[in-house]
Amino acid sequence: MNLVLLRFLLFCCSVLILSSCSQISIQKPGTSVVVVNPSSKQQAWKSRQNILIRKQAWSLNSKIALRYRDEHWTFGLNWVQKATRQYVMQIKNPVTGAVIARLTKNNQGVALLSDDGKTYHDADEERLLQRQSGVQLPLKGMQYWVRGLTSPVHKVDKLVLDSRGRPKTIFQAGWQINYSNYLNASTAALPRKVVITREKDNVYLKMIAKQWR
Repeated sequence: MNLVLLRFLLFCCSVLILSSCSQISIQKPGTSVVVVNPSSKQQAWKSRQNILIRKQAWSLNSKIALRYRDEHWTFGLNWVQKATRQYVMQIKNPVTGAVIARLTKNNQGVALLSDDGKTYHDADEERLLQRQSGVQLPLKGMQYWVRGLTSPVHKVDKLVLDSRGRPKTIFQAGWQINYSNYLNASTAALPRKVVITREKDNVYLKMIAKQWR
């Protein structure tokens, strides 16, 4: 499998970004600042978390654009979450829709099936990514970030909420996650557009949701 494509596949997360974006400054390591929002926002945020965390099974059909250093890619991402630690991600050709690679996680571990027919295994998806591509990406956080939730895996360095208690910006583990559009006006609405960046590694990823279920 092409190494460049593999880099991205496994950010899919992404995984998951190139249009209508500006340079984003990432919070410096060692700082820990949580934005204090009015109590009404905090209450709405807690309600949002309670609603979305209870739904462990969901699916997302999306389009991904990625910039990694000086290289750019676009592709389709179909993500089916079956339980907290079980999912299937399919990376698809943006033109034909053909599956390029498949990442599967279950209780037995993680498997990556590439388009050349080879399968790679590991107990940890982030380690599998690093081993195959040399890139470290926060795959464990992605299943929360794409839904507009903070990840329980990482410390929350900063959280900015909108007037309905939904994230506008999340800072976790050196990553910045921005939300500019939701499907509707409700507190528990899922994101339509998510941008994930890490300045020091020059990673810039944009996810546009086509369908949530």
